[in-house]
Amino acid sequence: MNDATPRVRRALTQLLEHETGAGPTTSAVAAAAAGRVLERLSERLSLVLGSIGVNALVLRAVVLSKPEFPFLGTHVVPLVRGEGVGEALRTCLHEQEPEVIKEASVTILVTVMSLLVRALGERLTWSLLKQTWPDALSPESESQEDAG
Repeated sequence: MNDATPRVRRALTQLLEHETGAGPTTSAVAAAAAGRVLERLSERLSLVLGSIGVNALVLRAVVLSKPEFPFLGTHVVPLVRGEGVGEALRTCLHEQEPEVIKEASVTILVTVMSLLVRALGERLTWSLLKQTWPDALSPESESQEDAG
């Protein structure tokens, strides 16, 4: 599933890099950054979908991402139990290598956004992303050149 546009993928990658910071990227740093991005996104989405809707959306994204990243399957339960989605993602990722964490994080976040694009449309989904990080997204991530 990939209904999210390339600009959404670029934006999410950029947000993860922004959260990771300029220092050396360890597994702990990368996992914490992924958790913060998902938590912040979840907080914004909960205003529209409610916390149960956000948990369902993230759970679905994790399930869809599991074939590519099998280790995700062992940490789906905390989402169902109501643990913060960001903390659940951090816990799930912290034992992986930094590059795997980045790939898995981008995949999960893009899948969340793809599900939103299917439900809400690309324009509203992008608007929610911009409202969540009004100052962090660069003009390059907003480029309209790849309208599909």
